[in-house]
Amino acid sequence: MLVFLSIVIALLVTGVTVYGLHRYQAMEVEYTVDRTMPLPPLHEGFQAGITAKNNKSQPETSAPTQKSAQNEREAAAQASPGSGAKASTWQAQVNAAKKSGNLDLAYQICADNYPLWGAYNQACIILRSRLKSMHLSRPESEKLLGELYRCAVVAELLHDKSDGAEHRTLNQLKQMPLAALAGKEFDYSSIGYAELRLIRKSDVKLLQNHWGRPKSHQLPRQAMPDLWQFLTEQQPA
Repeated sequence: MLVFLSIVIALLVTGVTVYGLHRYQAMEVEYTVDRTMPLPPLHEGFQAGITAKNNKSQPETSAPTQKSAQNEREAAAQASPGSGAKASTWQAQVNAAKKSGNLDLAYQICADNYPLWGAYNQACIILRSRLKSMHLSRPESEKLLGELYRCAVVAELLHDKSDGAEHRTLNQLKQMPLAALAGKEFDYSSIGYAELRLIRKSDVKLLQNHWGRPKSHQLPRQAMPDLWQFLTEQQPA
């Protein structure tokens, strides 16, 4: 009996020892795996918090942001001579006025920038838009159409690109007595519309409906040689 109890106790001690060694090895393996595995990626919100904190800790006079760099480039472009900054400024003002629905202001900005070809072009676009969008009486539509036609004639008179035409620079055009053209009416029957680059097909239909077909189509300088001579002779030396 004593021998049997000794054998049982020996088996229990052996079993406990084996279990203890097995548990120790398992814990050692888990510790090794945990130590060698890469860290999981940070949560997106947590990453944003770290970024914001780091940016906050940096001095405000560090590297300029992309927006400030762009502003500096635009300011430099406007400051540099010959950059076309003035042209882009008035065109932006015209676009802003049109988007806000203030066509009167948009047209006035164009008039302030005559004799630029682009200013005449934008003025014709505004007048054309008014003709299409407004329910006008015949006198009102004729008045707008007459202004559109006058604008197209003046633009062609000053910026004639036909073969053999005398070219004038923008500075030379500005020195001409352009005020004489402000209220002048032009003979539709002799000038027509075929030689006017700012007249569109939709304008031709309106012109014919209001004033019929012209007798001829001529460049403004050909139809009004005396007027062109007056403008060039009155130009300061």
